[in-house]
Amino acid sequence: MKNKPFVKDYPVLLNDISADAKMRSWVLFNYLQDAASSHADHLGVGLKQLRESDLSWVLSRIRFKMEDFPEYGDTLRISTYPSGFSRIFAYRQFVLTSADTGKRFGVAGSAWLTLNPANFRPVSPAKYFTGLPQWEFEGDIYFQEDTLDKLSAPETELDTPVEQRVSVTQIDYNRHLNNAFYALFTEDWLGGKTNGLVRMKELQINFNQSSPLNEILNCSGTLDENGNFYVEGCQKSSGKNAFQSQGICEKTVLD
Repeated sequence: MKNKPFVKDYPVLLNDISADAKMRSWVLFNYLQDAASSHADHLGVGLKQLRESDLSWVLSRIRFKMEDFPEYGDTLRISTYPSGFSRIFAYRQFVLTSADTGKRFGVAGSAWLTLNPANFRPVSPAKYFTGLPQWEFEGDIYFQEDTLDKLSAPETELDTPVEQRVSVTQIDYNRHLNNAFYALFTEDWLGGKTNGLVRMKELQINFNQSSPLNEILNCSGTLDENGNFYVEGCQKSSGKNAFQSQGICEKTVLD
C-alpha cells in the first residue's frame, strides 16, 4: 500500500508578498525546499541523517507552474512526495493549495542529487534508498525526466549582463548560494528588463555550478513580448554557468 503525501502549512507573511499583496514568485522556493526537507527528516533521510553517511541532498532542477498565488493572510498548504529515481536523480513532486479554501495555486516537480560533500561527487540515490518501504507514495507526476530536462540557451543574443554578488546572508547549510536566490536573481533581471514589477507564472531552474561567498554572477537573458524568458548566470571568476532559468512571466497589475 502506497503512502499519502506529506503536508505542511505556511502562513503568508508580510515579507512574502509583493506590492499587489500576493506572494513573490521566488519566495515559493523557500517553502518548497522547506517542505521537502521536513519530509526527508520525517522519512529518516534528512540533511543531518545523510551527513552521518557522508552524503548530502542538493537540489539540481526544479520547475513550477502556477495558476495563481496566495495572498497576504492566506495559508499556503504544500503536499509533497517522492516520485521515483532516474540515473543520478531522486524526484519529488509538490501540489500547492490554500489551506483555508482548498483552492489550487499550482504544481511543481524537482530533481535532487545525493552528493559526497567532501568531493561533490554524486551517489546513486536509487542504490541508497531502494528497498525503503516509506519511499512509495501515491500522487500524480507533474515535472520529471523529459519535462525537467536540460535547458538550452536561445539562438538570439543575450542582453548585457547584470552583476549579482553572493552575500553572507545568502549562504545555506551546504555552504553555497541558496537555491531560492537564483530565482530572486531571475526575478530581479526580469524586473530590470521590464522596468516594473513582474511575477513568474512558470519557471524552471537548473543549478549547474555551486556559487560560494563573494562570487559574482553575470546574469543575462532574453524576454519576448509574450513574457517568455530565458536567464542564465555565469561565474565571473571562472566563466562557468552557475544556473539557467526559463519560463513565463507577467507584469504585476496594481489596483
